[in-house]
Amino acid sequence: MNKYVLLLLISCIWGSQFFFIALVIDDVGVITLSAIKACIGGICLLFIGFFLSKEERRVNKSYYKWYIIIAVFEVVLPFAFIAQGQKTVPSSVAAMIGMVPVFTILFLIAFFKRKSTMPEITSILFGFAGIVFLSWPTHGFQDLFNSIQGNILLILAAMSFGLSLIILEKLNEGSSVIHMRNVLLIASAMLIPMSLVFEQSFELDLERSQTIYLVILGIFHAGVVYALFNRLIRQEGALFTSFSNYIVPVIGMILGFFFLHEELSIQQLIGMGVIMMSLVLSDEKIITMLIRK
Repeated sequence: MNKYVLLLLISCIWGSQFFFIALVIDDVGVITLSAIKACIGGICLLFIGFFLSKEERRVNKSYYKWYIIIAVFEVVLPFAFIAQGQKTVPSSVAAMIGMVPVFTILFLIAFFKRKSTMPEITSILFGFAGIVFLSWPTHGFQDLFNSIQGNILLILAAMSFGLSLIILEKLNEGSSVIHMRNVLLIASAMLIPMSLVFEQSFELDLERSQTIYLVILGIFHAGVVYALFNRLIRQEGALFTSFSNYIVPVIGMILGFFFLHEELSIQQLIGMGVIMMSLVLSDEKIITMLIRK
C-alpha cells in the first residue's frame, strides 16, 4: 500500500476517535474507557489472527519485553491522558497531539543518536507551525489558562506516543496484527483491574448508542488502526509515521465542525494548510522535483 494512502487512512481513523470519545466521556471513566478500547481492540486482532498462517502467528520471545514497554507508553498512559485531557478541551482541539513528530525527532536525536535530514527537520517545523495556528486560543489567553491542565495532559500523551513510536521500530519481524494484539491484550491486563478499583467500572449505565460507540472505538481506534500503524512503521520508520499526528488534528477539527458544531476560524484553516504543506516538504523526491523546475 502506498505510504501516503496508509498514512491518510491511519490519520482518518485516529482523527475520528475524538468525536466518539466526546459522546461517551461524561458517562465512562477515563481508565475504564482506556481499558475497554484496549480490550476490544485486542480481541478484534485476536480474531483476525486466526486467519493468519502458523508462521505469521509465531512470535519471537525476545519481543515480549518490548510488548510490555509499548503497552505502557503507547496505550496505558496516552489513552488515559487523552481521555482526561478531553474533559477540559473541545474534541477538535483535543486532537492537538500533533506535537508527536516534534518529540519523536527530539528523542531520536537526543537519546538514539539518529541523524535527520534537512527535509525531515523542515517539514516537522512546518507541521509544528501549523499546530500552533490550530491550537492557539481564538478568544485570548483566558481560553489557554482555562484549559491548561487538559493541554498539559495532551502534551504528556504526545511525549509518550513519540517514545513508543521509536520503540515500535524494534518489532521489525513477524505479523503486525500479532504484535499489536499482544500489546493491546497486555495493556488490557493492566487497565481492567485499575478501572475496577478506581472507577467501579462494573456499575456502568450506558445507552445503547454509547455501547456502539465504545465498540467502534475498540475495533477501529485501537485494534485495526494499530495493526496499520505498526505496518507503516516497519515500512517507512517512526519519523514518517509520526506525521499521522499532524493530519489527526485536521480530521478532528473537521468532524468537530460538522457534527459537534464547533467553530472553525480562519487561523485554523491556515493551520490546516500549513500542516498539509509539511507533508509535501517531508518528501525529498518532491522537493528535488520542485527545485529542478
